[in-house]
Amino acid sequence: MPRYAGFLRVTQDAYAGVSPDEAQRTLEAYFRWSEDLEKEGRLVISEGLSATKGRVVRSSGGELTSTDGPHTEATEIVGGFIVIEADDLDQAEKVFGTHPHLRFGPIEVRKVGDNGCED
Repeated sequence: MPRYAGFLRVTQDAYAGVSPDEAQRTLEAYFRWSEDLEKEGRLVISEGLSATKGRVVRSSGGELTSTDGPHTEATEIVGGFIVIEADDLDQAEKVFGTHPHLRFGPIEVRKVGDNGCED
C-alpha cells in the first residue's frame, strides 16, 4: 500500500496561551489519533522533532559545511512527522484532516516515493 508522510508545521507562537491542562488534553488527543491509526494498521511511524537541536548540512565544491538549525528565522518549522499507509493522496488527506494538530498549524502531505524521488 502506498505511504504518505505528513509534516506537522508550526509557528513559534502557535501554542501561546494554551493552558497546561489544555496542552495535556491536546497531547492525549495526538496519542489517541496515532493509536487509532495503529489499530487500523495504517500508522508506520509518528515522531516529534526537536525545535532547537539540529543542523543543516551542505556540500559545496567538495567542502562540507553545517549551520545550526532548524532555521529560527523561518515563520514555520516542521515540528514532527507521521508516515501512514493510504490507498491514494485523497485518502491520506482525509486521514490527516482528522489530526488534532490542525488547530495549531498546517500538515503538509506528500507521497513517499516507491523508487526514491518521483512525481
